[in-house]
Amino acid sequence: MNLKRFETLLAESGMDGVIASSLENVSYLSGARMVMQRLIPDRLALLVWPAEGDPAIVVCKGEDVACRDDCQVEDMRAYTEFVTSPIDLLADVVEEKGLAKGRLGLEMHSLPSGYVNQLRKRLAGATFVDCGDLLDRARMIKTPEEVNALAAAGRSTERAIRRAFERATVGEPEKKVADDITAGVTAAGADVLNFMFLGTGIRSFEWHARPGATRLEAGDVLHTDVAGNFVGYWSDLARTAFVGKPSPRQLDIYSRLYQAHVNTLDAIRPGLEVRELFSACQAAYRRVGLPFQLAHLGHGLGLGLHEYPMLNPSTDEVLRPGMVLCIEPAYLDPDVAGYHIEDLVLVTEQGREVLTDYESAHEAQVIT
Repeated sequence: MNLKRFETLLAESGMDGVIASSLENVSYLSGARMVMQRLIPDRLALLVWPAEGDPAIVVCKGEDVACRDDCQVEDMRAYTEFVTSPIDLLADVVEEKGLAKGRLGLEMHSLPSGYVNQLRKRLAGATFVDCGDLLDRARMIKTPEEVNALAAAGRSTERAIRRAFERATVGEPEKKVADDITAGVTAAGADVLNFMFLGTGIRSFEWHARPGATRLEAGDVLHTDVAGNFVGYWSDLARTAFVGKPSPRQLDIYSRLYQAHVNTLDAIRPGLEVRELFSACQAAYRRVGLPFQLAHLGHGLGLGLHEYPMLNPSTDEVLRPGMVLCIEPAYLDPDVAGYHIEDLVLVTEQGREVLTDYESAHEAQVIT
């Protein structure tokens, strides 16, 4: 957790405290891994962080046992599911902290409106404002420990894909290749696989193709996009491969996309506006002669998948040292195939450091 940055932003916000409710932000502020919060959304975990004073976390009884293993918040309160309302317990904590008439930040995009309404009734004297932007901006600058965790996750995922492609053969089903990648990701330390998309032939045109019984045929393009969860931190990596000997046209498209990818990576530096990076990517596509089809060229990565900033022309942000970004140029060959490369990049004081092995992707792997 970047505590200094978070507390500075909180002080500047004019809020008397924030109430975190999302899996990512409760985990970020507490250090605890609230896995069941994703599986059972109604089993709320909530964290109160006053601008002055000590924080407190509210969790479901039973979850508190595992939560204590990693939790850095000493004041933990547990409610009994179906007996005690988590919102009532939260309101009690807010009152104890002297915040019942304060200006409090809520994650309006995360906490369901029914719970928000309950909280407004219990704390009628409080003023609630959205704190999502504050928490996004706190989390966008990673600590060295977070950078190391993300780099290890990304490299492990990249190796799992590369090794699975080396073992794959023409004629086997997509699912077998996908299962091999999955096994490699989990063997490398992922707790769970967040998603596995893989498609061949015309199905490589589907960004979120679910691998199935379709068999790899010579002449196909194969596209995969894989994400694992490594002790809370995400990996997210995409690669393209050729099944059998690629055609000159396939090689040409991939070569041009890779060059656009490298040129975009080379444009990254602190102080550059996100919209300027987007424009640099567009210019790279023009130079290599590929149509530009992207709504965004990537996103931040951390405890969540699409973290702030999203790399699109409407994002009002500049690149800063400590940001960890997924850069993912793609090209859709209409009704034929999809090409996609995705790598993890750290913005540094001097420029950028690519955390995954993008150089090994200068030529797409060939499955024989």
